[in-house]
Amino acid sequence: MKIITVSYRLPLSIKTQNRKTTITQSAGGLATAILSYSEKSEADLTWVGVADFEENTWEKNKDSFPKTFDVEPVFLDKKLNKNFYNIFSNSVLWALFHYFPSFVEYNDEAFEAYVAANAIVAQKINEIYEPGDIVWIHDYHFLGLAKLVREYHPDAKIGFFLHIPFPNFEIFRILPNKAKRYILEGILGANLAGFHTWDNAIHFTECVEKILGLPQRSFLFSQDSHHTKVGSFPISIDFDKFYDAYNRDNVVALRDEINGLYQDKKIIFSVDRLDYTKGINNRLYAFERFLEKYPEWKEKVVFLLVIVPSREEIGKYGERKKIIELNVGRINGAMGNYKWTPVVYQYQAVDFDRLIALYTSAHVALISPVRDGMNLVAKEYVASRQDKRGVLILSSMAGAAKELQEAITINPFDTELTGDKIALALNMSEEEQERRMERMQKYLKKHDVFKWATHFLSETEAAHKQDTNAVPLDIEQKKLLLTTYEHATKRLLLIDFDGTLVNLQPRPEMAVPDENLLNLLAKLAADPRNEVWIVSGRDKNFLEKWLGHLPIGLVAEHGGYIKRDGWHSIIQGVPEWKDRVIDVMQEYVDRNNESFIEVKEFGVAWHYRKVDEKQGFLTSRELLTLLKNHLYNTPTQIIDGNKVIEVKHFMAHKGTTCRDNILCGDHDFVLAFGDDKTDEDLFEQLTGNNQFSIKVGPGNTAANFRLPSVEKVLEFLHELEDSPVVLK
Repeated sequence: MKIITVSYRLPLSIKTQNRKTTITQSAGGLATAILSYSEKSEADLTWVGVADFEENTWEKNKDSFPKTFDVEPVFLDKKLNKNFYNIFSNSVLWALFHYFPSFVEYNDEAFEAYVAANAIVAQKINEIYEPGDIVWIHDYHFLGLAKLVREYHPDAKIGFFLHIPFPNFEIFRILPNKAKRYILEGILGANLAGFHTWDNAIHFTECVEKILGLPQRSFLFSQDSHHTKVGSFPISIDFDKFYDAYNRDNVVALRDEINGLYQDKKIIFSVDRLDYTKGINNRLYAFERFLEKYPEWKEKVVFLLVIVPSREEIGKYGERKKIIELNVGRINGAMGNYKWTPVVYQYQAVDFDRLIALYTSAHVALISPVRDGMNLVAKEYVASRQDKRGVLILSSMAGAAKELQEAITINPFDTELTGDKIALALNMSEEEQERRMERMQKYLKKHDVFKWATHFLSETEAAHKQDTNAVPLDIEQKKLLLTTYEHATKRLLLIDFDGTLVNLQPRPEMAVPDENLLNLLAKLAADPRNEVWIVSGRDKNFLEKWLGHLPIGLVAEHGGYIKRDGWHSIIQGVPEWKDRVIDVMQEYVDRNNESFIEVKEFGVAWHYRKVDEKQGFLTSRELLTLLKNHLYNTPTQIIDGNKVIEVKHFMAHKGTTCRDNILCGDHDFVLAFGDDKTDEDLFEQLTGNNQFSIKVGPGNTAANFRLPSVEKVLEFLHELEDSPVVLK
């Protein structure tokens, strides 16, 4: 087994100097963490990414450097790569996902290049993939890749992790429909879709529900081929690497040099790539406001601003650089003097030792992105402070703010308040600094990048194991099931009604049992070894009218009522939320004349089977969102069914009702049939010996077997009825 890690950039660099080419493997946190996991799990590591070097250079030198994992570069045509990377990835996705819709520069050619690049990378993975491998896809460059890999290898273990925010529905819907669907369907190709925060995970699930119409249960999407689990996996850093660097000789010398230059001043420090999402101008305005409001700090503080060059070929980045430099010059000109420069500005990359020296010299780290998936700079600053000194000011818009609770959080757009927080940080006592640093460091040491990688990959494997094991109930499988049935002496049959015994109809009252079905159920129940139950979402009046005369048990309203000798309610009292739901649903009936409401004792359903397909889908997504907000913190479950939205009491549950009232008997054979999501609640209860379940129709399932239609269910029930008596 190997781990195939996919990212746009490869963790290596190739440099040619004086006609000599050298290749260096990166020591970055992600590569180190995955390598560590691969060693512990005894799995090889192969890294796939887009080459930023010529193919002939690679072929000549690929075996000439020591490497701890295999590298598989993908070589893209320059025009294709420009459209894929510069335009669609960075001028569309980056801008949109960071909530800068006005910066989006969408065009179809760039989108087609994005699709083509993902397909080329998928082909590379296909060439090296072997059964049992884990494919771990990283970031927004490859949002379509998981689905493509799944098409090549349906049983593959695939994880996807997004390193940037995922936008809410109102922002995401700006994309053209084909791009929206490509992205969402692409991510859903993975067994595990990971995001930095639960906010981002919720945004993704909301977009899937509203755009693709796929419902989720507990952040799990069921598809025909697999499940996709959605979760929060906040990325971290190699804590020990930054903590231990504090006492390195070169770091100490550089720190002494910095302290010597600014020995009588407090240092505020920030470092960022050049990017409009980092809020660099906002923090300059905040620093300027701080000096205006707290003039006593003039000549006693210096702001060291380091910006690392990035994507200068993209217009918005070059514009941002000019504005930053104009602001730096303006502030220094207005506030400084011949002996004091308020803002010391550097536009160049910083090596590791100098970065640690800057981190550990700074009295305050000002990290204020206007939107950021995580922001590892904040974590690096905290980890590097072996001296337990320094104060972290952190934007609440960064994912790291949810973890680093002892940081001073700010709204990066509120320059007045940020200026006040700078003053607070500069005046903070050493005891308070130490208390905050210790708590944050304890958390980061426990939740480092190695734990992150281990957790993500183990969850990918676990999610893969949850995929459906349902197999078609073919001739051989039937023989095995019938043999077990024939030898059993106390058998339990649990059968759903709509979509299982009768085909779905435009209106529920049209789906009624015919004489043949009634005779079949009566014959099954007549066998003294059989106990037959209909477990339905229908109300008790319907079931009593059509099936009440049969010697069978009945479960109504998904488990809200149960009938053995007489009807018994599982739920006490009348749901107080019911009238509210009826009022909400009635508005949608008024707008969609072909829809209607079905009122039950413990639930309400809005049916839209006869509504125009597109209109019905869009309306149902809106109703789902509205109901979730109306019913927040109420004892309800909202079911996104087949052309129906149903709200029911949370205790109206097929699984728990059957477990507590029916499955507690000493049956030596149990068989359940069902076609929808509520039946999955029952299937999940059947884990004992000789307990089986059959899913009717498509879709991922917890069932053991699958039948394609109602007709095949009836055919199989007739086979059970005709099964011979086996004497023991």
